[in-house]
Amino acid sequence: MSGKKPSFITGANAKIQAGGITMAYAQDVSYNVTVTTIPIETMGRYEVVSNEPVAFFVDGTLSVIRYSSVAAGMNGASAHGNGIGNWKFATPSGTNASQMMNPADMLASQTWDLNIYQKYDNNGSVDSQDVINLKDCRLTRKGGAINKRGVLVEQFSFNAILQDDDSYTAANSGDTDLTS
Repeated sequence: MSGKKPSFITGANAKIQAGGITMAYAQDVSYNVTVTTIPIETMGRYEVVSNEPVAFFVDGTLSVIRYSSVAAGMNGASAHGNGIGNWKFATPSGTNASQMMNPADMLASQTWDLNIYQKYDNNGSVDSQDVINLKDCRLTRKGGAINKRGVLVEQFSFNAILQDDDSYTAANSGDTDLTS
């Protein structure tokens, strides 16, 4: 059947952007949204009356196949490599991702958004639809792994403030100082 558009989001049709930078060699992204609750108890009952939410946490990981400036001839590769020192986020001050991992620059770093898009063919041109948004992220961990027959893969952990997707928009619960 011709003219069918993809209905599933897969690694083959997903585009990952971190802070406005398309992560050409991103291998995977995962995220978790956790709502912490506490039980409300009353006298005279053994069971709790309700479980009330008290906190909202978003965290995740991102893996990137690492290359250096020597590989600049690769299709879509930056001439300087793809280490986090070359990730200049689209923030008002142009935060560099390495600031979040450098003790001397941590306090000057800014948050960034992680977006996952679904690419699809729109009558011969490639378009993308926004699917997942992780807002106000900060890197919290960096690691890497390489083996004799593999490629260097760097893993990054991050925390975010909110997560929403194409089916709902997450909003802050109270103070307006967190709105973007």
